[in-house]
Formats: sequence, structure tokens, C-alpha cells
Amino acid sequence: MSRYPYVEKPLKGIASFSRIAEDSSQSQAAVLLMLGRQLRGDDAATVAHARAASAQRRLDVTGLKGESEFPVPKLRPSPVRLPSAARQQSLRKWHGARALTGERDLAYLDCAARLYKKPTVETAADLFELCLRHPLPLVKIAAATAYFPVSAEPGRLIKILNAGVRSRETLERDVAATALARIDPTSPALRFLTRARRVQKKRASKKRTIMLVHGTWASDAAWWQPGGDFHAFIKSLRSDLYSATDRYEWSGGYSDLARSQAAGSLKAWVDDHAEGGLDLMGHSHGANVIMLATLNGTRTGKLILLSCPVHLHKYFPDFSNCTSVYSVRVKLDLVILADRGGQRFADPRIKENVLPIWFNHGATHDRAVWTKYNVAAKVAL
Repeated sequence: MSRYPYVEKPLKGIASFSRIAEDSSQSQAAVLLMLGRQLRGDDAATVAHARAASAQRRLDVTGLKGESEFPVPKLRPSPVRLPSAARQQSLRKWHGARALTGERDLAYLDCAARLYKKPTVETAADLFELCLRHPLPLVKIAAATAYFPVSAEPGRLIKILNAGVRSRETLERDVAATALARIDPTSPALRFLTRARRVQKKRASKKRTIMLVHGTWASDAAWWQPGGDFHAFIKSLRSDLYSATDRYEWSGGYSDLARSQAAGSLKAWVDDHAEGGLDLMGHSHGANVIMLATLNGTRTGKLILLSCPVHLHKYFPDFSNCTSVYSVRVKLDLVILADRGGQRFADPRIKENVLPIWFNHGATHDRAVWTKYNVAAKVAL
């Protein structure tokens, strides 16, 4: 079980930093990642890419109803690189030497209050520097990710992300790996999270088959495979869930090339198995693999996209090759924040279902979540 509980009513604004706990740490991580996106200019770039593809009206970058739903200080992209010694000196000045131990709740609250009162690159960097010492790895990982565009010493940030990639806690690992892949895609630490797809053998087709497609870093995860908890749950709803040993899978690599190759192999799998028209349910970038496959001419039935990062200029369904499209997601998904994608679609042809859960990327393939919120009915499964 994850150390980070599902959050339905998150702490917001300065209150996010009022205590050190597993639930508040997710709010803290979201604030930090959103600050980092601003300093890199990610949201503006996402909108610009969508505009270039004439798709800006089909994109909801934050997925929030308004800034007040989860307030974050406004920052502009900055070319400034700040040395850590200056930020540590600032922390000692404002919060005392004990602040650098990272164990004082009050220091986080006071530092966040300074940032919210006076949003500058320097006050943001002070919070990043402090959060690098946070007792909970998720916050350290988010701080390292956010700090990267303005830090003069990126090497120590990469060390934190490398350590996060080795975490047994899925949320920590996925945020760290996604951030590291954006910063250093050739990092050896990432190689252990992907593997080559097995050669598939042709098998007789079944009617109305549905199949699960895993996302990045998840080729070896149990949840989507026969015997896994989510696979068993979906099979209880759809007895035609494809469960044979020659099921489709892909490397789970974090790159456009890996997803393009995966889409090509998915089309080949569908053609070899005479499974044109099957329903597909994909998680994270596995959902983008599915959509890319429809653009490559794969004829499918229903598409169910779980926690899908939105990159409209690269991944969008060909509606002529599918019967319907559903999306299921949480609010301010931390992995999507690290991925620099949009949080939700704004296209009437994609039926968005935003669960009353915040931050957790893996919640959408949790059988308990599906049961509690009746997700199967929401996606007409």
C-alpha cells in the first residue's frame, strides 16, 4: 500500500506547507512542480504547440476551475542561475540555522508565506532549497525538478532524482523518473525501468475483446497483467478481457520514438490477431500509444484513457478509427505536472471524467477507486 493516501480535500496555498505529513506533501509537491513549470515556461509552450496544431481550444492545461481552486504564486520564466550558497544564506537569515536541517515545520510555512507575499525567482529558490531537505522523498523530488531551471548546480538535483527513480514507492518513482527523463533522457538509472517487448505469436480472435495497455515505466508492473489486481477487476466486468500470454505490451520507454514504435507494434498486433474493433484501455502514455495507433490506421472500438498526459500536437485520436473516447483522471496529477503535459482534454468528443481525487497518477488503475466512484458506469464498460 502506498504511503501517500488519496487526497479529496487538499491543503491549498500557504496552508499546503503548514505541516509535514503524507497527505500535505502531495499539495506541497504540486505547488513546487507548478512553480517549476512557470520558471521553464512549460504552460505557455504547451499552449503554443496546441495553437500551432490549431488545437488550443481542445486543451485544458491545468484542469482547474480557476486559480482560486489551487492558488500558486505567479512567476515568469527566468534565465537566472542561482548558486545554492546564496539561497542557504538567505534561509539562515530568515529562518535560522536550524532551517537547513529540514525538520522544522514552521520554516516551510514561513518560507512559503514569503513566496506567496513576494513571488520572485529568489523567494521561489529559497523554498526549493529548503524542500531539498524535506523528510518525505516526494517533496524532495518535486523540489529538485522545480529548481532545475534556475539552479547553478544541477548535479546535486540529478542525484536526488536518481535516488527517487530507485524508490519502491510508485508515486515517488514515477515523478522522479519522468522529471529525469525530461532532463537527462540517457540516464542509466532509467534503463532498469524499461525492457524490450516480447515477440508475439498469432492467436485466434475473440469477439468484443478489450485489452489493457500499460504506460511508461510499467512494463513489469503487475496491475495490468493476468493475475494482477486491476486486470482481475476488469476481467470481472468484462470476461472478454484479453488474457493470453501473447497479449500486447511495449517497452514503456519515455520518448516519442518509443511511443511511435509502440503504436506501430500495436497496429501489427491488432492486424495479426484479426482484432480490429477491440476496446483499448491505456494508462498514462500508454493512452497516447493507443491514440497514436488510431492515427496510424488501427481500427478500434472504445478508447478509455487513464491519467493521460495531454500533448495535442503529438497525440490525439483519429475519431474515424474508434467508436468512442473516454478519459478518467485526477486533479493536478503530479506525474503529468512533471511530464509538462496538459491536465485534461477540452474536446466534446472525449468524455472527461475527473475523479474527486487529487495528485495521484496511479489512482485511475486502482480497483478500490473504480468501485468507490463507479468508474465502470462512467466509461460505459
